[in-house]
Amino acid sequence: MTEDPSNTEDASPINPNESDTTSSDDLREKTPIWGTSIGYAAGRSSIFVYLSYLGVVLGATPLEQSILTSVRNLGSNIFQGVWGWLSDLRGRKLVILIGLSTLTLTCFLTPYVQNPIELVVISLVMTSIGFSIIPAWNAFLGDYTTEQDRASFVGKINSIGTMSSIFLILVMGILMELSPFPFPSIPEDYALSKPVFFIPFFSAALIFGLTILISHFLIEKYNVREKVVIDEEFHPSWRTLINRNRPFRRLLPISTFFSFAMSTAWPIFPFVTLRVADSWFSVSILWVLFNIPRGLGQNIGGRLADEVFNKKIVILFSRLGYTTVPLGYAIGLVTGNVWFLVLANILGGLAFGAEDTSIATYSLDCSTEETKGRYYSILLTAGGISAFVGSLSAGFIMDIWLRIAGINYNSVEFNVVLFFMLIMITILRFVSASLHKFLYPNPLDFELDQLTSL
Repeated sequence: MTEDPSNTEDASPINPNESDTTSSDDLREKTPIWGTSIGYAAGRSSIFVYLSYLGVVLGATPLEQSILTSVRNLGSNIFQGVWGWLSDLRGRKLVILIGLSTLTLTCFLTPYVQNPIELVVISLVMTSIGFSIIPAWNAFLGDYTTEQDRASFVGKINSIGTMSSIFLILVMGILMELSPFPFPSIPEDYALSKPVFFIPFFSAALIFGLTILISHFLIEKYNVREKVVIDEEFHPSWRTLINRNRPFRRLLPISTFFSFAMSTAWPIFPFVTLRVADSWFSVSILWVLFNIPRGLGQNIGGRLADEVFNKKIVILFSRLGYTTVPLGYAIGLVTGNVWFLVLANILGGLAFGAEDTSIATYSLDCSTEETKGRYYSILLTAGGISAFVGSLSAGFIMDIWLRIAGINYNSVEFNVVLFFMLIMITILRFVSASLHKFLYPNPLDFELDQLTSL
């Protein structure tokens, strides 16, 4: 696959491996990128770590928890096509600022919610508008690279952000542990523990606010005003984009089914964690031991995809690695041993990091300069819809199971239901991950003019 030089004449990608450290221009370009990556990853860690736990503390049943997870997944992905299209049409920076501003406001409001329904509403706003940053940021980083070094550069930038979030998670764990509010290991302590969530969400709001200031200094390589805007060529439909792109057309259904398999476990993990862990500090350690290998995986996975294997191999084996997570949580639940959760998080973090970088850059390799945001957003939208169905299905299955068996979700017998659900999800993840062996090894083998002659 070759890139049309006419599209990159005035905005040619820079080589991220250049060693011109004395260049002030290079420093002005890279510093805001590092700062934005660090701020976004640090703030986002509070959302991913504590939002589901807040749902449990608010008294959400397994079905309500699955609705919360489903809506959050749907909101974070269903509008990705719009945001990706907008980033291609009006520039990446505008969409990044929209996302960060929304995340700042919603994180500030989150600890004030009083019930699971209110949490669902604010989560929908947070993810549907706030996570507009995802396709725009991915496309922004793609503009700074060539196909040959894309995975390495994106992996390096994302790993910097991920590693920075570790410090915040540890600090949040310590502060929450030092607070006078009890750890919600039993339902009787749920109401008393709720005020502790002001700590992580207010911190996230502050961090996102500071990141908005940093992102104002981002320098875009993609200048939409220099593009010839013709509706038929610049605004092709999703159907046209997919049908004219063989590697992406194969990636889309495989990755979408995998998102379904992954999402079935997400409503279950918070219940398991709060039953096995014994303090907020131990919860923070679990997430630290997820994010450290995740950061390493983003960096190492990018290098493996560019220099040793191809992206298909890295995607296949990293997604197979996800099967260890529900299995480890199932064993940890039965034994009551938090170290099985630790091991699962370490292996899952490595898989997450390598897969996150490889799947994003694989979709970039499927696209032209003018469609970077849209192709990745199509992938996210389809995955979000699938994850919505997956999480909701898991909740309905558990709810029916509990009703038929007459089991209260606060009882010990509920652990048996959680265990068997996790085992079934392990098998489902393995099957869906194995399908990635059918991906094309290298999208760059296909000519870009086949994707743009619309």
